[in-house]
Amino acid sequence: MQKIILLRGNSGSGKTSTAQALKKLLSPNALLLSQDVLRRQMLSEPDHVKNKSISLLEDTISWGAKNVNYIIVEGIFKKSVYLNLLLALKERYAAKMLIFYFDVSFNETLRRNRLKIAPFPEEMLLEWWQNKDFLKNEDYIFTDQENLKQRTSIIESFLN
Repeated sequence: MQKIILLRGNSGSGKTSTAQALKKLLSPNALLLSQDVLRRQMLSEPDHVKNKSISLLEDTISWGAKNVNYIIVEGIFKKSVYLNLLLALKERYAAKMLIFYFDVSFNETLRRNRLKIAPFPEEMLLEWWQNKDFLKNEDYIFTDQENLKQRTSIIESFLN
């Protein structure tokens, strides 16, 4: 059965590592879409309501829905910018879509950020920070308590 797996949360919360682990687990029939790649790297778009990455993401998910079993979408996807997109995707794909939010503390995201090869400045993380940016329709909310293996196992349990 086809699934769209949305991973949302702040920078350094574990979304990207979880998405990469899921991609490895679900390949070869999985597509990984990263908000940073689409918006920042491919399009160099600022993060606002009408940015071009929104339609690119919709089109790519539509393509994936016809060609792969699993579409993994990861990014901050702050509600103030992406709410309409996220609600439209949930309506369009209904039971096929799973939403996971990473509710990790700022201190933990800062600690994880410092482990990166090229960490972001703390001021930038604060600027990006979205405290408890819930949609209210999440299938599961991760906290500081789960490690990568646990997060992957929890998501996998939703796929069965």
